[in-house]
Amino acid sequence: MRLFPRRHPHPRRWTEIFTGVEAASVNPPTGVIACPDCGAVQALRSPGGHVIARCFRCRGILERTAGRSLDAAAACALAVFALLFPANILPLMRVSVAGATTRTRIISGVFGFWHQGWPVVALVVGFEVVVIPFLRFGLLVVVLGALRAGFQAPWMGPVFRWSQYLDEWAMPDVFLFGAVIGYARVAPFLPVTIDPGGYCFIAVAILTLMTRAALERRAVWRRIAAPAARTQPDMIGCTACDLAVPGALEGTPCPRCRLRLWRLKPRAYARTIALTLAAVALYPIAYTYPMETSDRISSLHPYSILTGVRKLLHAHLWLFAAIVFTASVLIPFTKLLLLSWFTVSIHMRSTRHIPLKTRLYRAIVGIGRWSHIDVFTVAVFLPLMHLPGFLRVIAGRALPAYLAVVVLTMLATDSFDPRALWFAAQSRHE
Repeated sequence: MRLFPRRHPHPRRWTEIFTGVEAASVNPPTGVIACPDCGAVQALRSPGGHVIARCFRCRGILERTAGRSLDAAAACALAVFALLFPANILPLMRVSVAGATTRTRIISGVFGFWHQGWPVVALVVGFEVVVIPFLRFGLLVVVLGALRAGFQAPWMGPVFRWSQYLDEWAMPDVFLFGAVIGYARVAPFLPVTIDPGGYCFIAVAILTLMTRAALERRAVWRRIAAPAARTQPDMIGCTACDLAVPGALEGTPCPRCRLRLWRLKPRAYARTIALTLAAVALYPIAYTYPMETSDRISSLHPYSILTGVRKLLHAHLWLFAAIVFTASVLIPFTKLLLLSWFTVSIHMRSTRHIPLKTRLYRAIVGIGRWSHIDVFTVAVFLPLMHLPGFLRVIAGRALPAYLAVVVLTMLATDSFDPRALWFAAQSRHE
C-alpha cells in the first residue's frame, strides 16, 4: 500500500515548467506562492509526470517530481529515527594495541573536547551530531505520519517548518565523511575495527541522504491545509512555506507555518555583515594554528588544516585530500567572498548579475554544512587515538576558531535575504 499515492505517473515524461501569474495554465493551478529567493508571486501548476517547476524570474526550482516520493521519504525518515538509538548507544569503532583496547562511540569525541577545555566546541558538535538528528527526524516522522492518517491540525505547519530548518544542522551524513577520513588516517598505523554502532551509523548517514533526496517539501506543504489565495496587486510571501498572502498581513504570522511574514527580513543586512566580519576576523586563526596535536610518547606533532591535506596526499589518499581541501578551505573562503559581494551589491543597489547571485546564494546554502568535515574528523580521531602512555590527540587552538568560522558563515547565510538583491535593484529604477 502506498502511503502517499503518486498522481499522474508518466515514468518517461520529463518536462520543465516556468510558472508565472500572467502565463496561461495548461494544468489547473494548485496555489499562489511567492519564490523565497526573489519574491516573485506566481501560480504553481499541478505537477504531472517528471516535472521541474521553476520560478519564471530567478529560475529557482520550486518543485521537482522526478525521483521524489513521500512514501520513500516517510520510510527512510522512520528508519533513520529508529537506527539513531543503536548508532548512539553501541560502540562505533575500537583500537587494540598490546592488550589495551579503546572503544569509541559517537559521543566520545564530544566528551574528549569537553575534558580538554573546549566546552563550546563539545556542545556544538554534540547538538549537530546527536541531539538535532533526533529532533529533525522525530518531527518529520510525526508530520508524515499525521498526513498518512489524514489528520489536519494547526501545529503541523510549524512542526514541518522546524523539521526543514533543522535539516541544515542535522549532520549524520557529514559526520560519516569525517569518520571515514579519521579511519583512513588511523588504519595504516593501528588495527581499527568497526563495531555494530558503526554499521548502524553508516546506515543512518546513507538513509539521511536518501530522505533528503526523496522528500519534496512542496508536496508536503500542499497537503497541509492553508487558506486559498488569489493574486492581488500587493502580495508578500513566506520564506518557509512560500505561501503568498496580501501585503497587508506583513508582520503577522503565516497562516500555514506561523513564521512571521516580512517583505524583507528585518535587520537581515546588518546581521549578515556582522556575522561575516566576525568570521573574517577568526579566519586567519583557523588556518594558522594547529587543529590538533599528536602526543606520541612526549613527542608533539602539530597538524593544521593544510598540514592534514598534505599528509593525506603523501599517503596517496588523493580523494580524501581533495574532499578535505574543498570542504575546509575552498567552501569557507567562497562563502565569505560571496556574502561580501552580496552585501556590497545591495548597498550599491546593483542591477548586474542578479540571477547569477541568486543561484550562487542557493549553492552556498546547500554546501556550507560540509565544511564541518575537518571538525568531525578530529572528533573521531581524538578518542580513537587515546592510548594512555603511548599516544593521545590534543585539540588545537584552530579547532574552535575554525568551527566558529563555519557556524558563523552558516548563520550569516541563514540571516541573508536574497530578495533584497532584487528589491535593491528595483529601487534604483524607482
